[in-house]
Amino acid sequence: MREVGVVRTERDGAVEIAFRFKAAGQVLDPDDPSPLPDRELTEFAEEFIAGYLDGCNIKEIAGIAVGLPQDSLSPEEAALLPETIRRHFLFRSGDLDHDMWVSLREEKISLALAALNAAVAIIFVTLFSGTLEKPGVILLGGLITILNWVTIWDTYEYFVYDYRKLARKRRIYRKLSEMDIRIEGR
Repeated sequence: MREVGVVRTERDGAVEIAFRFKAAGQVLDPDDPSPLPDRELTEFAEEFIAGYLDGCNIKEIAGIAVGLPQDSLSPEEAALLPETIRRHFLFRSGDLDHDMWVSLREEKISLALAALNAAVAIIFVTLFSGTLEKPGVILLGGLITILNWVTIWDTYEYFVYDYRKLARKRRIYRKLSEMDIRIEGR
């Protein structure tokens, strides 16, 4: 029961995306006993909605609509569902703030290790420049080269991929916590 219909509607440069779920259990976590609007969304709904928006220009999205079968929620629950969704993404954006802080810390450590490995490589080449053809020096030089390659790649991956991906996800979650959300019965 993981199928969700998606309809994208554009009006005057603004985009609304409608997600049509088959049941309220796809959206609201059945294991969370909290009443609405404090109940959590399912991981599936969170990842599906945020993942779909990741493929869109966030600035163009004016709102989302969540479609559910007519009898899956009471009118009172349906009225609280938009706030439930916004609260969920606001809470989860706090988790992403922490993840970004951890990522920045790891980036600094990776950068320091890359600088240290580069310094070791420069010192090695300076000290052994006349004896680079000896087997032991070749082996040590290869090891230093591999360590530099791995450290530089890891640092590059943090700066270019991981941080950007986290920052985009955080922007999406914050946008979802503030945008217009409609509930549609089907």
